[in-house]
Amino acid sequence: MAATTTLTIRDLEVQYSLDSLTDVVVSVGAVLSGNDGGTTAQMGSKFRIAAPDPSSFVTFADLTESDVINFVKSTDRYSDAVQQLTAQIDEKKQSGIKPLPWEA
Repeated sequence: MAATTTLTIRDLEVQYSLDSLTDVVVSVGAVLSGNDGGTTAQMGSKFRIAAPDPSSFVTFADLTESDVINFVKSTDRYSDAVQQLTAQIDEKKQSGIKPLPWEA
């Protein structure tokens, strides 16, 4: 079974002026969480966002959570973070704490 992941946006870093655009998101702080059959893990990360195409630029006030999640998912860092999170979950699934056998 593959892990189900969730991305929760914590904060946005903006550059006030960039290539004649204002309030451009340049970095997103987020928490990536995963669950695979009840085994969970999470990690926080900053994701650097590529400079926007001026022809498709969305103003800061009009951004939606979905827009920002798509920004993050288009970064190389996101793919790496998902792999790291999946590895953490797999490692947790291989070990655990059990009650002492003589106390059962």
